[in-house]
Amino acid sequence: MIRKILIFSLLSVMIFAFTSCSTNEDLVDVSLVDDLEEQLDYEKTQVSSLEEEINAMNDTMTALKAEIKEKDEKIETLETELEENMQVQTSTQNPNQLVSEALDVMEMIANQDAAGLNTKVSPTEGVRFSPYQYVDENDHIVLNANNEIPNMFSDPTIHLWGEYDGTGDDISATFADYYNEFVYDEDYLNPEIVGINTVVSAGNMINNIEDVYPNAEYVEFYFEGFDPQFGGMDWRSLTLVFEEVNGTYYLIGIVHGSWTI
Repeated sequence: MIRKILIFSLLSVMIFAFTSCSTNEDLVDVSLVDDLEEQLDYEKTQVSSLEEEINAMNDTMTALKAEIKEKDEKIETLETELEENMQVQTSTQNPNQLVSEALDVMEMIANQDAAGLNTKVSPTEGVRFSPYQYVDENDHIVLNANNEIPNMFSDPTIHLWGEYDGTGDDISATFADYYNEFVYDEDYLNPEIVGINTVVSAGNMINNIEDVYPNAEYVEFYFEGFDPQFGGMDWRSLTLVFEEVNGTYYLIGIVHGSWTI
């Protein structure tokens, strides 16, 4: 009897143990499924977030492509304008000779080399001095080579060079005083921009250089401005006008440029 009881007890324990193991295994499997589902939901969220980022990047790329296309079109326009401008600038038969001559003359002006300038001034026309870019053929002073140019810096003669912009007052001065205000008032030997047969500066006064000197060539030495608070309204320039005769360039005009009222 005792033996039967022991066998029954042992069987009961084994059945209980087996049942317990099966239940635990089921619990483990359910937990894994829940974890996997959570992981899957997280991955789906990540994918959705990445898709949004990709869409945003695609939109940005589309915008950038449009911007690049617009800039390319602007560059093409600027290149065309530059080519056209270069054609104007190089309309002279020998631009290198013209620029070289202009630099030589500007150096003589900077050094107040009257003797050197005398060899550059047209022996037939002299050189006209204009305080502003509207050249007055009748009233602006013309100094002649040989008898006026060599001594102009020391000449005490007071000339009427024109009128001050804005006030209309007479510009009455010796050449030395006129030179300081309307010729070499800036370091034009070292300009920011040089224009060859093209007007670089822009103001509200009519620039009639090409009208007054239709057969001449000119070089403009230009400064964009000096004080940022004026926004470029303090620009300055000096234009040297030349006449070519049998391969030689002669100086016939010195035109000062600045902002006018």
